[in-house]
Amino acid sequence: MHAALANPSGDLRPELEPLFSALADSKAPSLLLWLSHQRPKQILHTLAEGTGPVTHATLDEMPESKAVTYLRAALVATDVLPARDEQLASLERWLSVFLQQVGDRQERALISRFATWVHLRRLRSRARRRPVTRGECQTVRHDVCAAVALQRWLRRRGSSVTTCDQAQIDEWLAQSGRKHTQARSFLMWPAAQGHTPAVHVPPRGTSRGTERLKEEDERWQISKRLLHDADLALPGRVAGCLVVLYGQPVSRVAQLTTDKILAEADGVQLHLGSRPVEIPEPLGSLLLELVRSRQALAVLGQNGQGPWLFPGGRAGQAMTASHLTVRLNRLGICARASRNTALLDLAAQIPASVLSEIPGLSITCAVAWSHDAGNTRLGYVADIARRGYK
Repeated sequence: MHAALANPSGDLRPELEPLFSALADSKAPSLLLWLSHQRPKQILHTLAEGTGPVTHATLDEMPESKAVTYLRAALVATDVLPARDEQLASLERWLSVFLQQVGDRQERALISRFATWVHLRRLRSRARRRPVTRGECQTVRHDVCAAVALQRWLRRRGSSVTTCDQAQIDEWLAQSGRKHTQARSFLMWPAAQGHTPAVHVPPRGTSRGTERLKEEDERWQISKRLLHDADLALPGRVAGCLVVLYGQPVSRVAQLTTDKILAEADGVQLHLGSRPVEIPEPLGSLLLELVRSRQALAVLGQNGQGPWLFPGGRAGQAMTASHLTVRLNRLGICARASRNTALLDLAAQIPASVLSEIPGLSITCAVAWSHDAGNTRLGYVADIARRGYK
């Protein structure tokens, strides 16, 4: 490793010593395997030839790759680099490059303001409370691309966002396809400020609950196998149960921390929403066993488990939702269909107020699930929602 980071005279730049120490914290087999690939060698060679300390900006200038991701995580875990929201940072980099491809200067400026004040401001605020998800960033990318496509379409017809009328928007929407309704937020934003004509764009339809398990008792068959088949890997068993039994999204399961699990004298409790839920056996014991036996598999850097119930392959970070989804798929579990089925079953049995508190849904979302499930207590739920129930 020293040779890869050394300059032609064989010396290590002082600015690279923190990097060298961070990599030295790695498990030797993992580090050697990482260094055996061409991309890590290129990264270290580039850093050796550079000047100054290694910063986020230094790594941002490199082509995105898993090698850069693992290296960055190792440097953050050892405090060589400050922590930041990587999904949000990736979106900001993408936006900067994408806007350069918009040829019309005025259109580029409008898209930039839209992305900054509608989307980035909201995500930056959210990032102070919890990590931004890949899905949230993907929605922004779709909205921005749809806004550019709409502007291009209007320009070809001698119009623009500031001069278009409802007939032109209807024609745009008539071309069908989800990408056209994705321009809704872009059209609503300047119209709300009085800068463009007020036009009507129907809201996006919801896919809530459309994908479900096919067999009526399939949910219980899956949970029975997860609870009792000791040949299955414990992380997959626990994660699968939280999805199948409690309707948890994989993105939330992946970010669970061990302090959410409470071992009480009368059993195990788990914080998923605003109040803890009592976990029956044998799932309670599986949760406690996972807390004791969880193992971090960081490719680079410190290999501690940290606070995560499902530690991941990047130092100091939880397992990604995409990797956890792959694990569930290998167990034959379709996470989306299983979660939808669980929430519909729960919504049919309990008031939306309880559905909101235990699985951690907003009251609006809980009401929607109760409506879909045909729950007859919606009058009571709506009254609670109007009173600002928390």
